[in-house]
Amino acid sequence: MTTEALQPATAQAAQQGSGESMRMMRTLGGIALLSGCLLSLVYQGTRERIALNFESRVRNAVFALLPGSTQQKTFEFTGVDETGKETPFKVYAGYDEAGNFIGTAMETSDGDGYGGEIRLLFGYLPDKDQVVGITLLLCKETPGLGDKIKTDDGFKSNFTPLDVPLNPDGSALAVPLSFVKSGKGGGPGQIEGISGATISSKAVFRALCRGTDMMLPVIRRRLAELKEGMT
Repeated sequence: MTTEALQPATAQAAQQGSGESMRMMRTLGGIALLSGCLLSLVYQGTRERIALNFESRVRNAVFALLPGSTQQKTFEFTGVDETGKETPFKVYAGYDEAGNFIGTAMETSDGDGYGGEIRLLFGYLPDKDQVVGITLLLCKETPGLGDKIKTDDGFKSNFTPLDVPLNPDGSALAVPLSFVKSGKGGGPGQIEGISGATISSKAVFRALCRGTDMMLPVIRRRLAELKEGMT
């Protein structure tokens, strides 16, 4: 067979191969598009349910942090964060059956836990100047180590209660919070860490500092509004 006879066959084979590649690319593209659409539909279908579940967790956590509360009302205030930026935040106010104000709970976070972001809710009684507990809303710390921030009774006792009085003009904490090693606390504003979980417990400490520094002065200024919330 001559070289001239081989050339048309070779060209035909190349064209056929190119056509098959295009068909494969179109098929893969269609599969990718379909997968994307399905994922989008699943996300849209579950997003509302996830949000409702989170709201339910927050609601239950507020009741747990504020014993005696049977009603809640959410307020939206604005504070100034550590960078000087105005930052909106929610205040979950708890009331008893008669509508009497009991206290508040607020959400705060820190992005530098060992496993990433840590989000928590802390209870606060303005009339007593006390934090009265924390509940972890998001925690991806190492099981058996960092996640002790959820289970370690000694660590949780830092916040039940923690005195957080404001200075005379109500603009800041009278005694800034400080982090100390496990077994070295006991002083005003001191929060003891967890041995073997220092990074995680420090993240909780920073989150609480961020929340109390920014939010408590605002709570003080808006306290009358909070107390009238269910009237």
